[in-house]
Amino acid sequence: MKLLRATWPVVGLCLLLTAIQLFASTQSAVFQANVVQMLINVVLVVGLYVFAGNSGVLSFGQMSFMAIGAYATAILTIPVIQKGFLLPDLPPLLADAHLPTLPAALVAGLVAAFAAAVIALPIVRLSGLAASLAMFAVLVIVHEVARNWDAVTRGSRTMIGVPTNTTGTVALLAAMAAIVLAYAYQRSSAGLRLRASREDEFAARAVGIDVTRERAIAFVLSGFIVGIGGFLYAQHQGAFDPSAFFIEITFLTIAMLVIGGMKSLAGAVVGAASVSLLSTLFDSFEDRADRAGFSATLLAGFFLAVLIWRRQGLTGGRELQLRPRRQNQ
Repeated sequence: MKLLRATWPVVGLCLLLTAIQLFASTQSAVFQANVVQMLINVVLVVGLYVFAGNSGVLSFGQMSFMAIGAYATAILTIPVIQKGFLLPDLPPLLADAHLPTLPAALVAGLVAAFAAAVIALPIVRLSGLAASLAMFAVLVIVHEVARNWDAVTRGSRTMIGVPTNTTGTVALLAAMAAIVLAYAYQRSSAGLRLRASREDEFAARAVGIDVTRERAIAFVLSGFIVGIGGFLYAQHQGAFDPSAFFIEITFLTIAMLVIGGMKSLAGAVVGAASVSLLSTLFDSFEDRADRAGFSATLLAGFFLAVLIWRRQGLTGGRELQLRPRRQNQ
């Protein structure tokens, strides 16, 4: 019982996502595709939570690593012959590279993590609004590089030909792995030290916590998970362009985290799942009513309602817990 109680914050979330996926498997192909996108959103928001939720520093640039992961996926998984037509100026080392699905996912995540490690050197020294704006600047830089680096990204043209291997089962397993990894980190000594700095940075520094180092660790891990999310997205859509990783997805993932509850892993998962599923439901209402903007209006109204009546998010910033049995007096 003690083991179940200790692992329930992870087990409960994994069971929730499994139930949604099992239900989706009995529904239409469109609904199944929407649930796969929901699971991808869970990976992205959990990745965002690892840094922003644990550090308290809201980042507007984590989707840069989604872009890096997606383009790395395209380069590593598009067949070599097809790549020769799509990217004729690609450097020979990359032009000849081709990996199976799982190794490609890990490499895409590691490439994003390496980029995060480079960016972390100056970024994690900042706090508050300065850090948020600095990460937004990173987002803009990565977007412009992707939009103009024709030899590697096809520039503003659509990257096509990516194998579509992200099934519901693959997305579910990836979401569960991201949850386990994020929970293991937040329960580790590094995660505890970072959350201490979130609650009181000056007190944390006073007791000897290297806040810059702890933020850097979380930042790199966040980059890895978000990079995996980019891999899943690329192999779900099969085609994408730089706009897929810019303003819209940035603010959507932040909204999911805040709506769910920024200070808990459960909040990240519940926020991503609830917003994704409600968006699907509202889209169907919009199609039936034939009213443009109806879905966005309803979703915005949901955001306002949560922010007004549940300021700490749907989960209140708490993890899932099993209530102990009451002993008879």
